[in-house]
Amino acid sequence: MAITRTPTIEGFPSWATDEGTNPVERFLSLPDADNLKSTKLFGIPLKSALTNDEVPDSTITDYITVAISEIEHELDLYITPVKFNEQHDYTRENFTWSYNFTKLNHPNILEVSSVELTFSNNMATEGFVQFPLEHVHVRPQEGVIQLVPAFGTSLSGFLLSAFSGTQFHALRAMGISNFPGGLRIEYTAGFAKDKVPAVLVELIKVKAALKLLSDLGPVLFPHNSVSIGLDGLSQSTSNPGPQFLRNRMDELEKQEKALRDTAAGYYQRKFVCDTI
Repeated sequence: MAITRTPTIEGFPSWATDEGTNPVERFLSLPDADNLKSTKLFGIPLKSALTNDEVPDSTITDYITVAISEIEHELDLYITPVKFNEQHDYTRENFTWSYNFTKLNHPNILEVSSVELTFSNNMATEGFVQFPLEHVHVRPQEGVIQLVPAFGTSLSGFLLSAFSGTQFHALRAMGISNFPGGLRIEYTAGFAKDKVPAVLVELIKVKAALKLLSDLGPVLFPHNSVSIGLDGLSQSTSNPGPQFLRNRMDELEKQEKALRDTAAGYYQRKFVCDTI
């Protein structure tokens, strides 16, 4: 029976097959409001100094959502699995000489579920040629796939055996060397459930805390000292106030930069270069 998708490839550690008998805990659950309050916001009074209203959990959750979205936009790393259906140009030379080297739009591939040729711009129609998924070689971090012979397939007969289909051979016979959007690929990118690396979870928490304190800091710490005078008597009191907030935010900014650089380096997102 034909397989319905390529084997799932974990994003971290990439290509690992065995973690030994006592593996290090490399993954964390995605943070929620309680988790953020007990870590990056620990010790900070999340209460308005003017109205005494507490910051609701729903507001903290919104900042977590924004932090996840920012990471996905900035690094092109999807935190949860997302399925894509893309069209790429067919070129005869690429199929003949490069094993159909195809750079997908998103890296960190979990699995590929379909690779097919279609010489129609109608996405609703089935492709003319469906390639066996046994032939799909996935390079997950780079976001690249190629078509290579499976076990039992001779290299000399690979092009003819794999690329069967009347329409495909008719296209070759006509001498057409390219077709816009002729290659259709369906795949899933992101991290499997409960398999988000701890460094990315930490980055989410730092970003969320930093955004919350930046927006709500003036409300949480509106002043640094208060003085009261009456009939020649005076009394004053002070609190850490804005200086404490500034110090905390400076530390979070340092953490955010270090974590972002670490993630960008491992997942090859420091420099995004592509060809058209």
